[in-house]
Amino acid sequence: MDAFKLTEKIAAQITDLRSSLLNEMVSKVQVRVDYDKLAASLAPKLETRLIPQINASEERMKQAFAAQERQLDDLGSKKIAEVKESLQDATKGLDTADKTAARLKGALTWAGIGMVSVALLPYVFVAMVVSMLLGLVGQMFGIPEIFGWAWASFVAAEAWWLKLIIAVATVGSALGVCWVVYWLGNKAARGLSRMVT
Repeated sequence: MDAFKLTEKIAAQITDLRSSLLNEMVSKVQVRVDYDKLAASLAPKLETRLIPQINASEERMKQAFAAQERQLDDLGSKKIAEVKESLQDATKGLDTADKTAARLKGALTWAGIGMVSVALLPYVFVAMVVSMLLGLVGQMFGIPEIFGWAWASFVAAEAWWLKLIIAVATVGSALGVCWVVYWLGNKAARGLSRMVT
């Protein structure tokens, strides 16, 4: 039993000795880094490894910028060409308008006004004849003026639907008279043009 106690005692002393040695080693061992020496020793290695990578990256960036610049130049040239083409089209349109205005200026002489008057003459003649006939027809049937009579009837009507019927009939007959004037004017103009040519 004494041997067992002795072994325990020795094991305890070894453990104490080991922990005291470890404590003493930890307290005495401190890592000190000399950054200047470290930088001096690492700088050549970093320089030889990083400089090529930095140069390659810089070259790739230059190529990307050059490609972007070419694309922007191409786009700018294309837009300039489009704007130039649209300006040329607008200039052509203005030239055409200027020529048309010059021709119209020459056409609006007394001779041109006379030609327009001669062309309108059949329509004026037919309008006068139709208005005289309507006035005569109105007088034959005892109606002083057809549209005056329509207006008096419209004012005298009390029901809204009757007013609507009178208004539609009056406007329809006025449009019919205008169509008749136009149709007869065309016939007269064609007959006059055949006589002239």
